[in-house]
Amino acid sequence: MDLIREKNVRIIYSDQTGSVASEQKAPGTASEKITTGPESRGETEHEASASHEGVFSEEEVEIIVNRVINRFRELKGEKPVRSGKSEVVSEDDDDLVICRCEEITKGEIKQAIRNGMRTLNGIKRITRAGMGLCQGQTCQRLVSQILASELGIPLSEVTPTTARAPVRPLKLSVFATG
Repeated sequence: MDLIREKNVRIIYSDQTGSVASEQKAPGTASEKITTGPESRGETEHEASASHEGVFSEEEVEIIVNRVINRFRELKGEKPVRSGKSEVVSEDDDDLVICRCEEITKGEIKQAIRNGMRTLNGIKRITRAGMGLCQGQTCQRLVSQILASELGIPLSEVTPTTARAPVRPLKLSVFATG
């Protein structure tokens, strides 16, 4: 269930569908919008607590919100799941899959480099890394970093792969008439 606070007065419960239900349903059974605080309903504190079972008080809302805020503060220093920068993995992890589309491991890429491949295009042709559905969108940066690391050159000196337009079909008569 998602808990969202708006202006210290409203709590929104939502289920997996993301829909908002009427106030008559109990929390946890469906999505619903509950307004807390007696002044928002024109009731006294006693009437509010008696007639709306399962509604959080403002103090409970503050406790929950503070827990969430504190958890975000704790996580602020943690490394994000995906920061947008790829990192070269440890040297001894040759079984790590670098290209998920073609299932090419770091060891296969390193072996191609040891066998004489010095460019991304060469590695792509020999190993098929970057030839899958993503066309290198997810693995090209890692392959570039592995190439730079193995050759001992800066990453800026690695030439990107050549973009090629799709091939269009030709009739055999084009070749026959030559």
